[in-house]
Amino acid sequence: MSEFAAETTGIAAFADTAAEMARRVQTAGAGVTADAGILGAVFGIIGGGFVAAYTDARGAHLRELDRLASTWDAMSTTAATTAVAYDATDADIVAGLGAAGSPGGSR
Repeated sequence: MSEFAAETTGIAAFADTAAEMARRVQTAGAGVTADAGILGAVFGIIGGGFVAAYTDARGAHLRELDRLASTWDAMSTTAATTAVAYDATDADIVAGLGAAGSPGGSR
């Protein structure tokens, strides 16, 4: 039988780091505030195509930032849940082994 060990403090630390990354990406997305309306006034009629392309690119960029933040958030949740599950499983096994070895326990 092969041995398996999980360092749950490391898994939980990764969960915290991933949550922080999600927060930072969300903050970065919120910081993208350039208004295409202002660009329209600057570039005038000639720059209409540029402003439309900029607006499309900005929208795609914001959608990708949202997707990235959601991915970091999901990784954080999964890692935290995994660490708790491993710890709970270990505790259950230890309790079961303790009960089996105690006087009057099942053998």
